[in-house]
Amino acid sequence: MDATRRDYFRQAPLLQRQLGVLVLIGVLITWVMSHAVWRWFELLCVALLWLCGAAIFVVSARLFTRHHPAISVFTDRLWFRGLREQVVMLRNVRDAQVVDARFAGLPRRWIELTLGDPRGRDADVDGESVRVPLDTIEADVEEMLALIRQRAAEQRELSAAR
Repeated sequence: MDATRRDYFRQAPLLQRQLGVLVLIGVLITWVMSHAVWRWFELLCVALLWLCGAAIFVVSARLFTRHHPAISVFTDRLWFRGLREQVVMLRNVRDAQVVDARFAGLPRRWIELTLGDPRGRDADVDGESVRVPLDTIEADVEEMLALIRQRAAEQRELSAAR
């Protein structure tokens, strides 16, 4: 691998809290379901338990793989390992910015990478964007963003020189 690789890992305490809350919600739903009078209410509780179980699966998978980097910034590429892996060549990144939003009342944060031609030939066309979620990543986001921008500029310069 590359000597200039910078890795960012997941936060174990946050994942442990999420797992604890999900288990507590599952126990609470089970207790409510045991007192349910109507069959439709039981079915609703079963559906909620399925969702809670799926969330526990995702959070525990992140917890057990917290020692493996979630985001790696190399000299020439960014590699994100989430539910699916994404590799972005930095020479194609025109802009990078942090985006904050709310989804179902919960804060979401990600880095949005705007892609384009490394030689700048499509400057007037809106490029494709790639989102790298930062939900449980342990990192200084501004430092990561500056590193991505710096390495993307270097790679575009190298690409233009060729």
